[in-house]
Amino acid sequence: PGGGQLLQKSMSNGMTQGAQSWKKLRAVMAYYCSLRKIKRTKSNQRWMKLRTTVQISSAMSVKKPPLKREDSFLKRFSTRQIPETQETVEDTGSEGATDADKTMRRRRRLKIPKTVVNPDENFYFYWLMTVTISILYNLWTLIVRQSFPELQENASRFWLSCDCLTDFVFIVDVAVQLRTGYLEQGLMVYDSKKLAGHYLHSSEFLFDLASLVPLDILQIRLGAQPLLRFPRFFKVYRAIKYYYIVESRTVWPNLWRVVNLIHILLILAHWFGCFYFLLSEAEGFQGDWVYPYRPGDYATLTRKYLGSLYWSTLTLTTIGDLPTPETNAEYVFTIVSYLIGVFIFATIVGQVGNVITNRNANRLEFERLLDGAKTYMRHHKVPGGMKRRVLRWYDYSWSRGRIQGGGDINTALGLLPDKLKTELALHVNLSVLKKVTIFQECQPEFLHDLVLKMKAYIFTPGDSICRKGEVAREMFIIADGILEVLSETGKVLTTMKAGDFFGEIGILNLDGLNK
Repeated sequence: PGGGQLLQKSMSNGMTQGAQSWKKLRAVMAYYCSLRKIKRTKSNQRWMKLRTTVQISSAMSVKKPPLKREDSFLKRFSTRQIPETQETVEDTGSEGATDADKTMRRRRRLKIPKTVVNPDENFYFYWLMTVTISILYNLWTLIVRQSFPELQENASRFWLSCDCLTDFVFIVDVAVQLRTGYLEQGLMVYDSKKLAGHYLHSSEFLFDLASLVPLDILQIRLGAQPLLRFPRFFKVYRAIKYYYIVESRTVWPNLWRVVNLIHILLILAHWFGCFYFLLSEAEGFQGDWVYPYRPGDYATLTRKYLGSLYWSTLTLTTIGDLPTPETNAEYVFTIVSYLIGVFIFATIVGQVGNVITNRNANRLEFERLLDGAKTYMRHHKVPGGMKRRVLRWYDYSWSRGRIQGGGDINTALGLLPDKLKTELALHVNLSVLKKVTIFQECQPEFLHDLVLKMKAYIFTPGDSICRKGEVAREMFIIADGILEVLSETGKVLTTMKAGDFFGEIGILNLDGLNK
C-alpha cells in the first residue's frame, strides 16, 4: 500500500509538471503571436504611410490648372442665382478649357443631345457661312458661264466639281435644319421629333426641296446649259438669314449694310451685263445699241465681259450716255435696267448717308451742347475764368468719353427691365463697389436700389466738390483719380483715392439737414 501511494503521488506530480510546461508553452506561443501581430500592424502602418506619401507626392507632381470661380461679391448681390456672363467652374472647368470643352459642359448641363444644333452657337454661324458661299457661287457663276460658253468649255471639269460640292452642301444643310433648335414661347426646343416636324411643315423645307431639283441632268441631252441649275437660287433665303445674323453680331451694323448693298449692286451689274451680251448675241450684234462684236480685242473673253459690265454699270447708275435702243426688246431691257438702277443707287446713297450721320452723331451732340453752353455764358456775361473752367470741363469729359455714352444707366438704357438693368449696373460698377467696405455687409436689396441711382460725375483738377457747412444730399464714391481734403488755410489734411467715399451720413439723414 505504501508503494502504491508513492507511485500515485509521483504520477500526480508528473502530470502537474506537464500541465505547467504546457501552460508555459502556450504563454510563449501567445506572446510570440502578439509580437507578430504588433509587428504586422506596425508594418501595415508604415505601408499605409508610405502609400499615402506616394499619393500625396504624385498629386503634388501633377499640376492642375487653376479654377476660375465666380466672383463672391457679384454672386451675393446679383439678381440672378448664376449670372449668365460669369464663367464659373461648372461652365469652364478651368482657365485652360477650350471652346469645345465649354460647349460640351454647357450641353451636359442643359441636357442638349449632341446631334442637336444650337442656333446660338458658333457651329451654326459658320455652317450658314458655308451655305452662303455656296449660294453666292451659283449666283455669280451660272449666268456668266451661260453667256460666255468658252468660259464653261475651258474649265468644264472644274465647274463640274464645284457644282457637285455645292449640291452636297445643300443636301447636308437639309440634315442640319432637321436638327436645328428653335424658340417656342421663349424656350429653346431640343426634342428630335418636334425639330423634324417644325422643319418639315415650314416653307423653308419646300424651298430646300425646290433647290435640289436636278434639272441640270438635262445637260446630258441638251449640252452645256449652266442656267438649268437655276433651282439652286431658291436657297437664297439662307444667305438672307446669314446676313441678319452678322448684322446682329457685328459692332459696325451700318458698314455691314453698306457692304451688302454694294454687293447687291455688283451682282445686278454682273447679271445685267451678261443679259446685255446675250441679247446682243440674239440680235446678231447688229446696230449701235448692241455690243460691238468685232475681230481683235473685242472678241476676247475678257473684253466681252468687261464691255458688257461697263454698259450695265452706266445703265444702273443712270450716269452714262448710251446709244438709243432700236428694237422693242432693247427698249424694255433698258427701261428695266434704269428703274432698278435708280432704286438701288438711291438706297446705297441713303445708307452711306446714314453711316456718316451715325458716325458723327456723338460729336454733333457734343458740339450742340458746347454751343449751348457758350451761348448761355455769353448771354449772362460770365467772367473769363469761369468760361475757361466750363469749357475745360467739356473738353475733359469728351476726351474721357463720358458725354458719348451717358453716365446715367437710367438715361442710356431706360428701356431695359429693372432686373436686367440692375444686373448690368452691378457689372459696370463692380470694380468700384468692391472697393467700398460698407457695401460688403449690406443687404442685396439695398445695393440693387443704390446702383440704379448712381450717376457718373467728372471733376477737373482744381474743382471743389463740397465745402464745410454745406447740406449733404449725396454720397460720393471715388472711381478714379485722387481727391484732397483741404483745411481752411489750404493745408492738405488727407488724400482720398479710388474706393474711398464720403457723404454717406448725408444720404442716411432723410430730412436733408445734415451738414
